[in-house]
Amino acid sequence: MNNKGNSARRVVLFMFLSLVVSHSKAQLQDPAPQSTDFEVGRRPEAMVFDGSNVWVANQQSDSLMKLRASDGLNMGTFETGTRPVALTYDGTHVWVANQMSNNVMKFLAKDGSLVATITVGQQPQGLTFDGKDVWVANGGDNTVTKLRLSDGASCTYVVGKRPMGIVYDGENIWVVNNDSSSVTKLRGTDGVKLGTYRVGKGPVGITFDGTNIWVTNFYGNSVTQLRASDGQVLNTIAVGDGPFGIAFVNGYVWVANYGNSSVAQIETKRGAVVNTFKVGKSPSGVVFDGTNIWVSNGGSNSVSRLSL
Repeated sequence: MNNKGNSARRVVLFMFLSLVVSHSKAQLQDPAPQSTDFEVGRRPEAMVFDGSNVWVANQQSDSLMKLRASDGLNMGTFETGTRPVALTYDGTHVWVANQMSNNVMKFLAKDGSLVATITVGQQPQGLTFDGKDVWVANGGDNTVTKLRLSDGASCTYVVGKRPMGIVYDGENIWVVNNDSSSVTKLRGTDGVKLGTYRVGKGPVGITFDGTNIWVTNFYGNSVTQLRASDGQVLNTIAVGDGPFGIAFVNGYVWVANYGNSSVAQIETKRGAVVNTFKVGKSPSGVVFDGTNIWVSNGGSNSVSRLSL
């Protein structure tokens, strides 16, 4: 009788512990974000957030689209140069790099009016703003152009082969050299080259998390983490097929996997992929609006808004 009673109690205890463990696992798992898609122009790639709206560069429509972040409403579509592929925002204006026009355009964010068109190097493919000036990565002539906004002057600096992504870390400019499988660090004040560091094969996108630089390696199917202070490689993390755009958001790095229509979420402290979510075809750009992650889907002519 005692043995039967003990067996019954063990079964009940086992069932109770199983329920507790299952409940704990359920609490630890983050729910999948709700995804909403919005139709845009042909082959969207770059995106930028201006505080209220998400701007999308449609590279095969030669246009710039302004979407209200709260509901995705199209607030206007504006003509650009040929093949717009990069965007940045300076607090008042949206800047567009037109790869096949060899220029950048400056639009007033409040109404989309064109303010200026400025000739830069060959095939501009990357843009960033350092708080004072706009920097342009010229993929066709292996240079970076610094546009001084105070007086319109410009300076040009030589970097690696086919510079694409570019980011500012608060002091220095980091440039992705796609055909050199490296990144170059330039001093922000005067463009002096501070170092060049190896990353994976075919690097494209780049972001800064406050301490480290993160680079997507398109042909390496990986992301490289480098210490911004000295360029030391800290980690290489496997992601999906053809990682392209990248953004840092609240302790996580989000990566658009161009080849398998997904975005990967990397926890920066652990250096590991913690989630992967499906989006549209051929995703390339990633941007955060303060609440949601936006992904441009070049193969679907759409953008996906992931509500976190």
